[in-house]
Amino acid sequence: MPEKVVVQVFTMNKIPMIIMAAGVSSRMKDSSVPKEISQNLINQSNHRVKGFIQAGEGNEPIIFYIIKNCISAGVKNFYIILSDNSDEFQDYLKKLEIKLSIQIKFGFQDFYGKLKPMGTADAIFQIMNQFKELRNKRFLVCNSDNLYSSRAIKLLLAENNYNSMIAYDFDCLKFSIERLESLSIIKIKGKFLDRIIEKPDMKIIKNYSKKFVSMNIFSLKGKLVYQYLKDCPITIKRGEKEIATALQNMILDNKKSMIVFHLCEHVPDLTFKEDIDKISKFLN
Repeated sequence: MPEKVVVQVFTMNKIPMIIMAAGVSSRMKDSSVPKEISQNLINQSNHRVKGFIQAGEGNEPIIFYIIKNCISAGVKNFYIILSDNSDEFQDYLKKLEIKLSIQIKFGFQDFYGKLKPMGTADAIFQIMNQFKELRNKRFLVCNSDNLYSSRAIKLLLAENNYNSMIAYDFDCLKFSIERLESLSIIKIKGKFLDRIIEKPDMKIIKNYSKKFVSMNIFSLKGKLVYQYLKDCPITIKRGEKEIATALQNMILDNKKSMIVFHLCEHVPDLTFKEDIDKISKFLN
């Protein structure tokens, strides 16, 4: 049965959205070039972060459509995590802030001298250090390369008592089974998160008859998650601090700390060059 969405007026305009946009888009850059893609989009896919790649008839970056859906859900305040070499992206976002009458604060993810960032848990931890008010308030957080619906955002806004997340029915996402290896598969007990596994291999995936996945959109209480983000271990496989690892450690200490909302809908995902045309068709 679909989750009932009730967003009280007083929650609107107060809960901010953190958008993670500091990645280096290595899979996008390394992916094959489809025949129908323009030279302009090839250049963007090779040199821009994914959230800054244009799509749709409006030729707006993906992050524009994410922000528009956030606004439709009632979010007006944003923290956007960028890399240091993001002047063009910042200029665009400053203009967008005025155009859409929203507030945007920029956070910057230190790569610690490496070629790529240390992962999603590290990104959120860093911005919570840069804007200390986030340690004492609830906030939403999402990727900059997945086109989340306003419905998903409303579901998270409406839950005041717990950390919360969206569990997407994998059969509704319209992805190949191989794409599941780049997501997080989750196990749910009652209405709470019981287990979350980042980028599972096929051996693990086959153990799940009904597959629910995380697309990295959460509502988090700063006081509850900060220490787990700080203490998040580096994964052996990817050498990164992943939000899934931090949340798994949190629910090991408190089994009922992350409530789960089920959704059956497609979430356009920008991972490879071929996805640019798919998202454009979805938007059009």
